[in-house]
Amino acid sequence: MSAKANGQDGQNDASSIHPSSVPFEHLLALFTIHGVPKNQDASNPVTILINHGYAAGFSRKYNQPLWVAYQVSRSKRDVDYSRFPNFVDDHRLAEANRIGPETFGNDYDRGHLAPNSAINKQFGKLSQMDTFLMSNISPQHKDLNQGVWKKLEEKILDVYPKATSGTYEMNHVWVLVGPIFDADPEFISRPNGTRIAIPSAFYCILARPFRYPEDRPGNANYLTFVFDQEVPRNANLSLDFVNSINSVESRTNLNFLSDLSDMMESRIETVTAERLW
Repeated sequence: MSAKANGQDGQNDASSIHPSSVPFEHLLALFTIHGVPKNQDASNPVTILINHGYAAGFSRKYNQPLWVAYQVSRSKRDVDYSRFPNFVDDHRLAEANRIGPETFGNDYDRGHLAPNSAINKQFGKLSQMDTFLMSNISPQHKDLNQGVWKKLEEKILDVYPKATSGTYEMNHVWVLVGPIFDADPEFISRPNGTRIAIPSAFYCILARPFRYPEDRPGNANYLTFVFDQEVPRNANLSLDFVNSINSVESRTNLNFLSDLSDMMESRIETVTAERLW
């Protein structure tokens, strides 16, 4: 794997790019905004996997991603293939980190972090199939997965990139999603003998530009959600779930927007949005 990187703030990054993904490292700048998330927990090393349509920072400790990044763009036309029927292990991973494709049971779905629908319609069939890699999956309570989380994914695909700000059309939305773990999470034992940790919550960080140049920090709005696993299925998106990026960082040991100056990073990450988009 590649050498470990350092963030702009000088803190170590316990992440490395999988050898098979090194030739596609340039795509990280397209899937993320203001830098790839930095992993500041040396006891929980991250392997970065670059796929068709998204990238994932995979935890070998918890056997699932700590973060997944993708971009959804406004489109004049999209494709829509039927849902791919099979989950599959990611053979880029060591056998000890392959959890098998079977269902989780105990009311937990195989929750996509990079969503099937958005990646399918944006990038096509091969990218859709990549979302069914088990390295993109986290145990997500069925009521959350099929309820408010699904509603958020639909907004990200069908609403957020298609809004306008005055005469400026929003072209795309950057998305960062991942699990949040308690200090001592429970694990699900898998038929092949491996184990996967059960998150206590999930986060979603959105960045949507409202003027050009779109990757300049003052030219985008940011919206951050945190959902506990126990959210009722009938819950709607509301300000009750809105949080700050700083609060997610404190619960995940990840450093987001790491390419920004400390001043600009603090200005963006300490704010909790006062309205939904």
